[in-house]
Amino acid sequence: MNSMITRLATSLFLILIIFFIIYSRNIWIFSLAISLVCLLGMFEWVKNKFKNLFLGFFIIFNFGLCSILYVLLNENVYVLYGLIIINTAIFDTFAYVVGSKFGANFIVKKISPNKTLEGLVGGVIGSAIFGLMLGHLYEINFIALIFVLGAFLAFMGDLFISYFKRQSGVKDTGSILPGHGGILDRIDSHLIATPILILFL
Repeated sequence: MNSMITRLATSLFLILIIFFIIYSRNIWIFSLAISLVCLLGMFEWVKNKFKNLFLGFFIIFNFGLCSILYVLLNENVYVLYGLIIINTAIFDTFAYVVGSKFGANFIVKKISPNKTLEGLVGGVIGSAIFGLMLGHLYEINFIALIFVLGAFLAFMGDLFISYFKRQSGVKDTGSILPGHGGILDRIDSHLIATPILILFL
């Protein structure tokens, strides 16, 4: 119970930071925040002695570059970028809660022992509901499908980092985020989902 409260408190704190960055609509603040996250992610990759250093740096750098260029070239997309990030966070949250309560059918136990089919379905449903709500609000019919795609991509990103954690024998990539672990533990779902959803939106 305490771990759940800690995790939720950290998530709330991170959400407040994200809302501040989005609300400020300042490309320098945005770029600095993204760059800092990516540098810390690269540091954790090296610290944990993950293999395929070039691949890790490429994935992290691609996430950062796509994010900054997307906002730099389109000044009015701060909110849309925020919605992409929130969608992935919603997937993570629903997958974690549903998987913790009802998870029984493991998907890839050798790579990530806590990933279950029930959690994946719960996360996808969470993203679908979020997408349907936004689609109704902004009259964009296809956004729910894109966010469901984002949910599956978030799952792949999570597995991507879990694979390297399993190889290195570490549970968390760090301890900077109470209840979540390291930066890579928090952004793993975003690394693949965000750049691809940017292309669609």
